[in-house]
Amino acid sequence: MKKFLSVLCLSITVSHMALADTTIPWTKAGCESVKGQWITAHSSTDSGCDAAHCNGLSFCKSPQVMTWFSALTWCKSIGHKLVDFNHLCPGIPTGLNGTTGACANVQGISSGWGWTATPRDDRKSFAITLHNGSIDYNGERNHNNVYAICAE
Repeated sequence: MKKFLSVLCLSITVSHMALADTTIPWTKAGCESVKGQWITAHSSTDSGCDAAHCNGLSFCKSPQVMTWFSALTWCKSIGHKLVDFNHLCPGIPTGLNGTTGACANVQGISSGWGWTATPRDDRKSFAITLHNGSIDYNGERNHNNVYAICAE
């Protein structure tokens, strides 16, 4: 029993160290150092935007698609967090499921879907289509075809 507890403690310590040993600088070069894609949202002066819906914030998109749980872990592993829906899509009510262009902040800045940390219920979280700005209200967290979108 003593040996089992020692191995368990060592395993937890090593896995914790593996998750916390890389904190990238919040820059394009930092994101690219982990093979991510640095994306900058539209600003309020861009066409189709205003101050209520476009914030010009920058995000780091993972290099590969993954489940929501893996996205959460990937963002933590680089020293940051999975983006909150309201930071990715400011001023947008979460009930606009499937509405093209609903998230003007990130519309057209990249391709693919992006996970947010914002839950819908105990099995689903909101995801955003980066190319057309539509919102997926029913993003099953176990789907493995969505990119992590990390925030500072």
